[in-house]
Amino acid sequence: MIPCQSTCGRYCEGCHKNCAKWKLLQARNKRERQKKKDYLHYYNQVNSTVLRQFLSMQPHAYYR
Repeated sequence: MIPCQSTCGRYCEGCHKNCAKWKLLQARNKRERQKKKDYLHYYNQVNSTVLRQFLSMQPHAYYR
């Protein structure tokens, strides 16, 4: 179900393909998804660096 289907007075089947409001909503959602991806990517890199640093400080077990 399209979100605007219940609130738009001019809704008809397939009209979202040409609707300016729908395109604006899609563009806004795309920007939000990209922000979330960028956030997760950045903090994944930071956490990976911290984890590598932590593991490098740990004593290594040597087996003979």
